[in-house]
Amino acid sequence: MRIPCFAALALVTLAVAGASASASAEGTQASCIKFWGETRYGALAYNHIVHIANSCAATADCSVSTDVNPEAQQIAIEGNSSVEVMTFMGSPSRTFKPKVTCTMRQ
Repeated sequence: MRIPCFAALALVTLAVAGASASASAEGTQASCIKFWGETRYGALAYNHIVHIANSCAATADCSVSTDVNPEAQQIAIEGNSSVEVMTFMGSPSRTFKPKVTCTMRQ
């Protein structure tokens, strides 16, 4: 059975929207730390990027990893700023789940 193009497009849109919504829900550390994942295609593979936004006045020390690359990177994010962390270059996987744990400096 073939699925019409518009039905397949609707299914893909719903799947992507669901993944984005769950990343946003998971991406809340404290009220001022938000994070989300992004996959960029390039050179016949996928690059995994984790975005972290700190809207607090204090600097945050964060540990960043993913389910595809569990080796954590330590990142300091100044207050009222954001960073992009490349967690994997050239991955065959286009999906990943970011894992971010932050502590605020006093």
